[in-house]
Amino acid sequence: MIDSQAVIFAVIIFIIISVAVFLKLRIPRLGIPDNTSETNKLKILDEWLELLHKKEKFNGAVLLSQQGKVLFSKAYGYDCAEPPKPLTERSSFNLASVSKQFTAMGIVLLKEQKKLKYSDKVSDYIPELLCYKDVTILQLLHHTSGLPDYMFLAGKYLNKSETFITSEMISLYQTYHPDLNFKSGTKFQYSNAGYVLLAELIERISANSFQEFMASHIFKPLNMKDTQVFNLLSKNEPVKRVYGFKRKFWFLGDKNELKDLNYFDGVAGDGGIYSSAHDLNIWHNALRDGILVSNKTYKEAYSPAQLEDGSKTKYGFGWFINGDNSVEHAGGWQGFTSYIYRNMKNDQLIVILDNSSNSIRVNSIGFRFHSIGLNLKYFLSRY
Repeated sequence: MIDSQAVIFAVIIFIIISVAVFLKLRIPRLGIPDNTSETNKLKILDEWLELLHKKEKFNGAVLLSQQGKVLFSKAYGYDCAEPPKPLTERSSFNLASVSKQFTAMGIVLLKEQKKLKYSDKVSDYIPELLCYKDVTILQLLHHTSGLPDYMFLAGKYLNKSETFITSEMISLYQTYHPDLNFKSGTKFQYSNAGYVLLAELIERISANSFQEFMASHIFKPLNMKDTQVFNLLSKNEPVKRVYGFKRKFWFLGDKNELKDLNYFDGVAGDGGIYSSAHDLNIWHNALRDGILVSNKTYKEAYSPAQLEDGSKTKYGFGWFINGDNSVEHAGGWQGFTSYIYRNMKNDQLIVILDNSSNSIRVNSIGFRFHSIGLNLKYFLSRY
């Protein structure tokens, strides 16, 4: 027989915990009165972000720019090192999946050097993958290859006693050749494995490590001093590297736990690039000005994939494509959350970087900031 009092008590406890979690996650409204000057609007924005930090809802950096001018750039919180140091706009955060746009640029550069074609078969360069002989480089870029998830395969067939590396990933596909999730080119399915293979293609074709190629062909030419490929195999870490941490909820309190790199951080391409808000602004300007490759060449990176049935996806080369001439990407890994939004029509940039496992909150902040991509002045007058 069910004890009704016990049920009522359990329901009350559940409601209390749910309300507490909701209050912890809730993002305070950013209220900006009408007829507020631009200077005061940015001041209110700063105060709002400071409030989020004090309420442990944000620990990171934010940068907003328009038409080549940085309108706002500030960091809130600490880097979680020992001893902890204040974050700055030059602090290097793990970009997680925002790294994919840099990996894709590496492929674009090799294509410009006529060292590959997008239509080339991946197995032409990685013969261990002959079991997937129809998969093309373009399909890896577009997430339309159908390759199964490498983390699932590693969990199924490997133990976690040593760092997982790219050669092991390739060996898993070669040895067990699991079926594709769908016929290549017929569907879109976000694939980290595809971008790890793109990094491997860069290594094999260029005869350089992925870290060296990205540094010599992208980061150094653009003077991105805070940006570097970094994982468990790297010899040197970024000078201004930020450590990730995770907030643990326990009723009404939080506990912080260091959460930085794990077993899977022996691969790169799908992630593994650290950068700062400052450097991502350099990156945005370089893409706008066609410094690494011409705008005509890079236009393909903003073009969605066309599937076998004629329909189109909303993904280019490391970018999710919106319908207003803007692109964006988010990432999350081991305590870090990253977000970048670029409006090419109005030359506007949003960067949000967090190292405190605040993915839900950063997504919410990014949602509020999304109006910036449409019109910064409209956004600042509305909230």
